[in-house]
Amino acid sequence: MQRQINFLKLFFIGVVAGIFGAIVKWGWEIPFPPRNPEVFFPIDSLERTTPPKIFLEQLGLPTDWFYIFSGIELPLSIFIVHIGFSVFFALFYCFVAQKHHWITKYQGVLFGIFVYFFAHVLLMPIMQHTPPLGEIPFDEHFSEFFGHIVWMWSIEIVRNQLKNSLKV
Repeated sequence: MQRQINFLKLFFIGVVAGIFGAIVKWGWEIPFPPRNPEVFFPIDSLERTTPPKIFLEQLGLPTDWFYIFSGIELPLSIFIVHIGFSVFFALFYCFVAQKHHWITKYQGVLFGIFVYFFAHVLLMPIMQHTPPLGEIPFDEHFSEFFGHIVWMWSIEIVRNQLKNSLKV
């Protein structure tokens, strides 16, 4: 007998897993920062900014929303994009995994690699969120490639644990 899919539970799982994954990705970027903000690239001769900031600027949305925590000013608008990216892909992953289990192959690692290539190798250079691939330093590719593996693996761990706990 096939179990009825509870979309509300799946949505909850995807949001929780996505938020958790975003925090894991931030943690990954402490020892392996993906970009040096002091390095200049030929995009409009400006200092290299993060892809979320470029995305917000392209949409004409504010990039100057901040909040203060523990006396440190933090970029709220950038964090919203970062968490939104993670939640979007976690939701997609959770809903697809419910019906097509192949997407969870190797604990989500293959999907993490796919997202890295889709976002950082294909889409972001086309949308000019990053410089052309040949101008991106090895350090950034290394950080983003392995960061997406760890990020998606953490999403799969949370997805699988909540799916079993909530009996989805």
